[in-house]
Amino acid sequence: MWVPMEVMGKTGNASGSSSRPSVVNIGSLFTLNSVIGRSAKPAILVAVDDVNSDSSVLAGTKLNLIMHDTNCSGFLGTIEDFQLVGVKRKRY
Repeated sequence: MWVPMEVMGKTGNASGSSSRPSVVNIGSLFTLNSVIGRSAKPAILVAVDDVNSDSSVLAGTKLNLIMHDTNCSGFLGTIEDFQLVGVKRKRY
């Protein structure tokens, strides 16, 4: 499993005094209908929910998960990687 990470989002808070982003997008690329995918997807979803539910972890910054299914295809995985990095996608 390869998990590219990228920080995207609006910086600052309501008063504009912070440089911390309000959202951090994280992405995952793997075959969802596989042994690894069926195990990793719920684990990643729970981890993101845990981080977002505890305000002491990222203090005002929310994790946004972008998940892509590569369907065991290196080509599809490459294309989805470009989409993941370049385009905001569906939130899970």
